[in-house]
This record gives sequence, C-alpha cells and structure tokens, in this order.
Amino acid sequence: MSCNSRNSSGESGGCNSGMISNAEAGGFKSRGFPVKCKCGLDVVMFTSSTAKNPGRPFFRCKSCEDDHLFKWVEDCMYEEVIDALPKISSIDNEIINAKAEVAVEIANLKELMIELKEDGMWSKREIQRWKKMTKVCLVCLCFSVIAIVISMFYKKKTQKFVLGY
Repeated sequence: MSCNSRNSSGESGGCNSGMISNAEAGGFKSRGFPVKCKCGLDVVMFTSSTAKNPGRPFFRCKSCEDDHLFKWVEDCMYEEVIDALPKISSIDNEIINAKAEVAVEIANLKELMIELKEDGMWSKREIQRWKKMTKVCLVCLCFSVIAIVISMFYKKKTQKFVLGY
C-alpha cells in the first residue's frame, strides 16, 4: 500500500485512528498534531493523491501500515484550536482583571498626586509665611539693637562722673 492514500479501502477508522492518549502510553497524544505513532516511529506529513481527496495533507506513521497512525491535517488544526480556546478565554479574563486592577491603581495614584500637589502648595505657603515672619523678626531685632545702642550712648553722655557716692 502507498502512503499517498488513507488505507486500502480509502477510509480511516476515524479522526484518532491508530492513536492512543497520553494516559495510555508515555507521551503519545491523541489530540492536535501528532509527533509519534503508537509504535514509536515518527510521524510524517504526506499529501493525498487519491481522486476523492486530491492534494489533501495528512499525517501518517513512517511504516505506512493500516493499523498505524493516520490523521488529516485539518483535523489536527481543528483540535489544536478547540484545545486553545479555553486557554485563550482564561488569558482574556486575566487581561480584563489586570486592566481593572491597573485602572484602580491609576485612580489611586491620581488621588495621591492631587494630595501631594495640595501638600506641596501648603508647604510652599508655609515657607513663604515663615520667610515673612523671619524678616519681620530680623527687622524688630535690628531696631531693638539700634535702640539699645542709642540708649546706651545717650546715657553715657548725660551721666555725670561722680566720685564717691
């Protein structure tokens, strides 16, 4: 028999014909793209040359025997897509949850920025107030020192030197 056709009758025993599950044999998978046949040989991709399926690609065991693996490529692709859909849905849900978490975090950060701006403005006003108070205190201190110096100078002029009591 040639590997260019399905089998001697032109039909297969179904989509998973000749395949066993991962649980049945160490590592052989029954869904998706096959890598090895149940006999342990590698799987090869062929193209059908039958009148019923001209040019249609399929996977087959290298032994090309009827009781070994045979699987149409589109069946493999369909199984891969079906198996990927729950994973994609799960990833999509994770992305939606992450977006929601990020939106909440962005809102919290915006609130924090507003608070920090307000605190910064309050601090700036306080600094300006303290600068004014410092200037006023410095001016008062200068006037006090000048007044003390003047009063000491005038006291010395008006004070008479008396010997004894």
